[in-house]
Amino acid sequence: MGAIMYSVVIPVYNGAGTVKALAGGISDLFDRLGSSFEVVFIDDHSEDNSWDIIRGLAAADSRIIAIKLAVNYGQHNATVCGLNYVSGDFIITMDDDLQHSPEDIPKLIRKMEETGADVVIARLVNKKHNWHRRRASDFMRRLNELFAKKPKGLHLSSFRLMKKTIADKMLCTEMPFIFIPALMFGVTQNVVNTDVEHRKRQYGSSNYGFCKMAGLSARLFINANPVLRRILDKKQPGYVVAEQAGSLERRKNN
Repeated sequence: MGAIMYSVVIPVYNGAGTVKALAGGISDLFDRLGSSFEVVFIDDHSEDNSWDIIRGLAAADSRIIAIKLAVNYGQHNATVCGLNYVSGDFIITMDDDLQHSPEDIPKLIRKMEETGADVVIARLVNKKHNWHRRRASDFMRRLNELFAKKPKGLHLSSFRLMKKTIADKMLCTEMPFIFIPALMFGVTQNVVNTDVEHRKRQYGSSNYGFCKMAGLSARLFINANPVLRRILDKKQPGYVVAEQAGSLERRKNN
């Protein structure tokens, strides 16, 4: 396999109803663009048959890698796992629920080409989240400004495009709890937004409730506190891989 331009990293949790359509949409898009690509699915110990589906996708298409985590580690840890497996010059991260559409990937690419940014984050407009989720997201945005060095006015989402050089630096950063924005803003402030429509959820429900948001808030505070960071010095791996499927040349041992 020749050089890969784009790697798409997708944490999966109970995504059995969407991952086939998502893989097909990504493949159709990059085939139209004429760009080489790979897709890295990370099954975060789903309770449905997501793993069987993405393992089958990897068996049928050499451009797909499937990774199964030993337990449920959460979206941020699963994303970092995927970053350890990518080969592309540019990395796209997105959710598994089709609320991030492959058809919007070119918007991220164009914005990076126009601005020279290290990272382009989708600003999700017309969000389909409920009122409580929107308020929790606003609260997390303020915490990120306080503790994760997020520039004011910048909107965060898990739909983003970054240069692999940035991802490599992020992977070299040690912190007690993995939190993608803290890793990202720790290595670059050259980050911009581009507007992307937030699609309606086609299947299932959001996995982000109040308790999960509260947990993320606590971890963000601990990561930003030097004393707590020393007390809770990272001693355990952020994830453990239980099983892998896909192209052997692009696997990495952890």
